[in-house]
Amino acid sequence: MTKTLQKPRWSTEALKAREQAREEERQRLARELHDDLGQALTGVKLQLSWLEHRFAEPPLPDPAEVRQKAQLMRQLIDQAMQTVRNVITELRPEALDRLGLVPALEWQAETFARHAGLRCRFTAPKDVVELDAGRATSVFRVFQEILTNVARHAAASRVDVSVQQHNAELTLTVRDNGRGFSSDRAVSSRAFGLLGMRERARLLGGSIEVSSTPRRGTTVSLTVPLANRRSASRPDVNGNHHDQTAHRR
Repeated sequence: MTKTLQKPRWSTEALKAREQAREEERQRLARELHDDLGQALTGVKLQLSWLEHRFAEPPLPDPAEVRQKAQLMRQLIDQAMQTVRNVITELRPEALDRLGLVPALEWQAETFARHAGLRCRFTAPKDVVELDAGRATSVFRVFQEILTNVARHAAASRVDVSVQQHNAELTLTVRDNGRGFSSDRAVSSRAFGLLGMRERARLLGGSIEVSSTPRRGTTVSLTVPLANRRSASRPDVNGNHHDQTAHRR
């Protein structure tokens, strides 16, 4: 008797989660470029049109007016350059390449706390084994997703971030004092943010644990092996699983 093996529901939902997360990120960057960069460039264009019109026919504009327009255009250009830097940082944080994973995590935590207007405590040991660039980027992206969920849903006033290294594993833990949620939501098929993080962790050979209680906050812990051990059952775009085990030499 031949049995028909069904494709795991987890793989399909994880792939949907990853695509939804990517689409949300693209939409957010598009809005930032449209609203900030587009507005700044439109302002520069208007000022240049004003100058072109005023210099086309006599009388020539007052030098003070020209200086004022030039200063305004400089401010708009500075704004546009800052937007470009922000987008570049979102795509590939400079701190990750220049300083390493743990300092980049601390920088992200401080930046998040400042923008979200909450308190944040970051703790990490002095000596942590550095992950390779690709895996460090994945850990950093999971951290960003965790913080995004805190900003969107937690209504927290405080976040504690800790990095721990034990034996051959690295653990990143984020605790907030926000509204929390029931345990069944963490495993709900609608919780695409959590599924996306679990997919990233699984591809690193690690895991994500989420614990939460309504009105008592949420704790998310990411644990990954220090060695490059990918999951032996990695889904392709069709949800099929293939042996992808790898070891860093």
